[in-house]
Amino acid sequence: MRKFIHLALVCLLGFWGCTPKTVISQTYDFNQMNRIGVMGFSNSWPAMQGVENLFAKYLIDAGYKVVERAQLESVLKEHNIAVSGYLSPETTREIGRILGVDVLLIGEVSSYTPARTELTMTATRRTETRPVYTQDVMKLPDGSYVGYTRQVGMQYAHSTDVRPTEYTINAQVGIIAKLVDVETAEIVWIGADEASSSSALDAADYIARALVKSFTKELNKLQEKK
Repeated sequence: MRKFIHLALVCLLGFWGCTPKTVISQTYDFNQMNRIGVMGFSNSWPAMQGVENLFAKYLIDAGYKVVERAQLESVLKEHNIAVSGYLSPETTREIGRILGVDVLLIGEVSSYTPARTELTMTATRRTETRPVYTQDVMKLPDGSYVGYTRQVGMQYAHSTDVRPTEYTINAQVGIIAKLVDVETAEIVWIGADEASSSSALDAADYIARALVKSFTKELNKLQEKK
């Protein structure tokens, strides 16, 4: 288990270099994971409140039995159990006993940059062309002369049109999530991802869906080996 936690920390510290984005314990018995308790995610940005509900939604869609954050917090409040920051083995065991869950999903919004609109000046170069004519005289066979107009070239006129242009920079969101065994408080799965979208919640939704899908895929592979 220590080797697993060390690998997980290495992946998170150098996140962009990790493939895959999730790491699953090779020794934990996931057959004992019947119910998952979803904790409120640590988050410093009001705009990103409630992202844990996205994970609960996709866990339920994937077929897992879930105790959602609101229900979990209500029960913990009744039993005067305060949960913030580090979870000791004693605390996780107490939560597991009260709620009948085997693992806890905890996480944090690790980064957030809101979408914004910026203004830039865009220059467009224009070129106008028009023909240049001259008057000339031509002698006819009968010895008379007649005047006519003929083109002798082209005239070019250049101009630059400068106008303000608005463009939108997408929101950037980063989320770290992990599953913790309630008996030992050990991390049995950890994942992290970043996404961008015009909507920060859409980016968070993408991350939640991707991480739950990745966990399910890894779990299926692990069970096939056994």
